Amino acid sequence: MKLRVYVDTSVIGGCLDAEFEVPSRQLFGKFRTSEAIMVVSDLTLLELEEAPEAVRAVLEGVPQENREDVELTTEAAELAERYISAGVVIATKRVDAQHIAIAVLTVWTYWLVGTLDTSSTWSGFVGTTL
Repeated sequence: MKLRVYVDTSVIGGCLDAEFEVPSRQLFGKFRTSEAIMVVSDLTLLELEEAPEAVRAVLEGVPQENREDVELTTEAAELAERYISAGVVIATKRVDAQHIAIAVLTVWTYWLVGTLDTSSTWSGFVGTTL
């Protein structure tokens, strides 16, 4: 199984930030060479609409076959609200909570598909109180 990595705008922008440039460019090198799959959400794509061209170009440098687009689902939105309700993320950082929820559910679902019967496990996970 290839490594799947959820990236948000800050990870993409890290390629242009002196502090994070080296590891960020190494990661994007893995995406370009098919060593890993870049997982990008609709939230990230929306945020990138306002980003400088140089930041958008980083994303465009990854071949589509090495990228997986995901959406903010109802389950992810509900999980994000649970993070906020539990005080894990403050309410003013709702979009951050949504990014975290998408990443967690994307990785969790991928793991489940490969290892478990998802019908019972998934409903138990989503119903878990944080």
